[in-house]
Amino acid sequence: MEHVLSGLSVNWGVATPLHAGGRWAMHFVGRLDLRVEVVVQGRAHITVGEESFIAEEGDCYVIIGRRPYRIASDPDTPSVFAGPIYEHDDGTPRDIGRIGEGHDTTLLGAGFTCAPETAQLLETLPPVVHARTGKVKATIELIRTEIDGGKMILDRLCQVLLLQVLRDHTHSAELHPQLGPALQALHANLAHPWTVRELAGVAAMSRSTFFLHFKEIVGMTPLDYLLRLRMQEASRALRDTKDTVASIASTVGYRTESAFSAAFKRFTGRSPGEYRADKSL
Repeated sequence: MEHVLSGLSVNWGVATPLHAGGRWAMHFVGRLDLRVEVVVQGRAHITVGEESFIAEEGDCYVIIGRRPYRIASDPDTPSVFAGPIYEHDDGTPRDIGRIGEGHDTTLLGAGFTCAPETAQLLETLPPVVHARTGKVKATIELIRTEIDGGKMILDRLCQVLLLQVLRDHTHSAELHPQLGPALQALHANLAHPWTVRELAGVAAMSRSTFFLHFKEIVGMTPLDYLLRLRMQEASRALRDTKDTVASIASTVGYRTESAFSAAFKRFTGRSPGEYRADKSL
């Protein structure tokens, strides 16, 4: 959904081509928040949880969330751990990953991490997004022409592609049309003391119907979603501004600094001061 992407900030990803041939299979343990893959040549069989599909040449897919998945030439070949294929023993990335015998398939993949408060919003998206057409086609063609070129260009193209795929998906997703006004109202005024009944009124639905539809489509209750939005905005403000904790608390809907601090620590595991002092964020 577009409101999720508006707050999505990804850390720089390193793009690594994979040359594969014959029968091959590898699995990932899911240590990254997002991973985008492009089939530059050939085809690959992808398995994410209970979902499996064939990615053809020119296809792209995004694995969302820290979940294990499998890439293979076919569904039956035993897989090996992907780490050594993409990284040297010291953890530095390889220029090119290789698996199998020969070279009839080329993929380009890049992994990304998000800030903790942003990563939690990914739970509102599906485990995998498979893009065959759409606005990403031009970027995939650029990747195809640059696959043997500069690594920095591929890194940047993968980051662009990631956001394009997710945005294209959110624009085409079939959401309940009445939820839009309620979601917009939440995002527009985090400081308001929203109730489920009030949000249901904005959506022109009964309270019970709104609650059920919201949880089914968004994946969490309206007030849980509001909490995550507030904590995301508070985390951003603590990290990127010099606003006082009291001012931030008021901006995200808390009447007192102490109430905000307690909620923030429950959500992130750290006090606002500890979060702000963490220079690794």
